Amino acid sequence: MTSPHQPREPSLAPTDVVAIDGPSGAGKSTVARMLAKKLGFAYLDTGAMYRAVTWHFLQEGCAPSECAAEPDRGEARMRAALANARLELRDGRVVLNGRDVTAHLRVREVESQVSAVSALPFVRAAMSNLQRIVASHGPVVAEGRDMGSVVFPRARWKVYLDAAPSERARRRAQDFERQGRIVSENDVLEEILVRDRLDSTRSDAPLRQADGALYVDSTGLLTEVVVERLLAFVRDGAVAHPAQRREVR
Repeated sequence: MTSPHQPREPSLAPTDVVAIDGPSGAGKSTVARMLAKKLGFAYLDTGAMYRAVTWHFLQEGCAPSECAAEPDRGEARMRAALANARLELRDGRVVLNGRDVTAHLRVREVESQVSAVSALPFVRAAMSNLQRIVASHGPVVAEGRDMGSVVFPRARWKVYLDAAPSERARRRAQDFERQGRIVSENDVLEEILVRDRLDSTRSDAPLRQADGALYVDSTGLLTEVVVERLLAFVRDGAVAHPAQRREVR
């Protein structure tokens, strides 16, 4: 993974960050994008970054499922592929080695492999470094699985956005339909539950609510309502506190 700067230690990570974590399908991307626009902050879609790497591995024939039988489970080939990847975020688009790959990031093949790729420590280290570099250039709204707990531990605002699994499956199925893919909610729910298990049990940076994070359950709430709550949270000058903040619905 090419980078114009040296890696930054977590202790030196930027602080002008709204770090939004949460499980797959909780609405993080939509909420973060809208919140960033209202605040005038940059939007950092970390999920798209991991999806881009996953797509890259698939193109190179070294995704985890394709090399599970190899002695090192494909690590050497994946490391080589990652080292040759130049990832850029441009105005909401994801560009990999000069090619816009945004349209490829939600295909089923990527969906089925992204959790395994995201769990690889060397991939997470490269992505975390790149994410800190992006945030060092100005305030950002960053969404993902470990934004507040690992990548931006000193983030000024931390949020854990959640929703019931059935609600998340419904939303994701609707997203697929808008993309021209018809997938049943039951199939999506099964994938979401698997993703939840993998994300929360991986050894490196598992999904969890960061200390001091505001908990927001978006089940049954309009996106605009969630965005307004987070906007008030940021504009009120709230700063992450050692004790967890939990929103009561």
